[in-house]
Amino acid sequence: MGRPDQLLALLCQPAEVRGFVPLPPSVGFWGIDSGIRHAVSGSDYTSVRAGAFMGYRIIADLAGLTPLAGPDGTLRFEDPRWKGYLANLTPEDFDGRYADRLPVTMRGDEFLRRYGGSTDAVTRVEPGRTYAVRQPAAHPVHEHSRVRHFAELLAGPPDEDRLRAMGELMYASHASYSACGLGSAGTDHLVELVREVGPAGGLYGAKITGGGSGGTVAVLGRAGASEAVAAVAARYRDETGRQAAVFSGSSPGACDFGVLTLDF
Repeated sequence: MGRPDQLLALLCQPAEVRGFVPLPPSVGFWGIDSGIRHAVSGSDYTSVRAGAFMGYRIIADLAGLTPLAGPDGTLRFEDPRWKGYLANLTPEDFDGRYADRLPVTMRGDEFLRRYGGSTDAVTRVEPGRTYAVRQPAAHPVHEHSRVRHFAELLAGPPDEDRLRAMGELMYASHASYSACGLGSAGTDHLVELVREVGPAGGLYGAKITGGGSGGTVAVLGRAGASEAVAAVAARYRDETGRQAAVFSGSSPGACDFGVLTLDF
């Protein structure tokens, strides 16, 4: 791998980041910590992930895809169109052909009896558990479309119409994630506080980040809206009693702080 100083020099060289969209100087993003611990290892996240893969398995059956045995013992499909990813379905295709044919919820034993298993090597469908299926499957389909549209809007001139459209995409993303069961009272409250301030106060959108179930809310606004973001955090602290740290900008990371090598 090389010495740490060599790796640091390599990491700090200019590089092209795939999919990077430059941020216009008149646009700002902030993070507000909800004070609620976030974890992707909890049962809610695992259940939602399993439900999404159950949804793909059912869609594969509806689409007549050919099942294959995976090298790790999991199920696979001959899927040249979607390549095994729900995000590769278009919202039009999903909503028009499959959404209404997916169960809202489904017990694990019924799913295993009818479909044999899912394509996920990480989660296991438990026979005695009931899973949400339709919404966890819908989220990656629509979220991929929202992200692509957001990136297209961000790449253009940041006029009022674009900022409002970007904000609505963030609110829709947050609502979809919460509908999967990965929201929290704190993050929902922060998003509503941002919405109350709105474009008149320089804030256009907000959404939960990461795996949900707590954690940090991302906020979109005009670059000069730092005071409005701080006011949202202060009101949240007053109303919930939780600390709400505000983050802005990016850390220089290893380029400034160096690296630490742990020997085991």
